[in-house]
Amino acid sequence: MLADFIVKMQNELKAHGDGYVQRFEDYLGQVAALNDPACIAELLPLLDDDAEYDEMMFSIIRTIERFDDATYVRSIVDQLGSFFAASPRWAVIVHMRILNSLPTLAAYADCIKTLPNDKRGVVRRVLEAVRKKNAKFIAPCDSLLAVI
Repeated sequence: MLADFIVKMQNELKAHGDGYVQRFEDYLGQVAALNDPACIAELLPLLDDDAEYDEMMFSIIRTIERFDDATYVRSIVDQLGSFFAASPRWAVIVHMRILNSLPTLAAYADCIKTLPNDKRGVVRRVLEAVRKKNAKFIAPCDSLLAVI
C-alpha cells in the first residue's frame, strides 16, 4: 500500500498536470494515515531541490517529522548518503529543523555516536554544509561534530 502511494506521488511530481499539487497532498495524507515509519525512507527521495513548490517539500518534511525522534533521526541518518547526494538543499533544511528542536537534536546526537565511519563522513559533510548556510547553527553543529 505504501509503495502504491509513493509511485502515485512520483507520477504526480513528474506529470505536473492540472490539480497535481492537490492530488500529491491527498496521497501524502494517505501515507501519513498509514502511520508507518517506513514511509520516512520512501518519502526522502521525493524531496527535490528543483521542485516547483517548496511548500510541497515542506509537507513531506512535516509528514516524516510526525514520528518519534529516535525513529525519525535513525531513518534520516540511514538514508543520508543518497539523500544528501540527490538533494543537498533539502538535506540541509531537514538538518536545520533537527537542530532547532532540542529533543530531536538529543536523539540525533545519540544516533550518530554509534555510526560506522562511512556514515560519520556523510554526517560531517552535511553538518559542515549547515554551518556554512547559517551561523546560527555553528554551535549545535560543532557539538554534534565533537560526538563523531
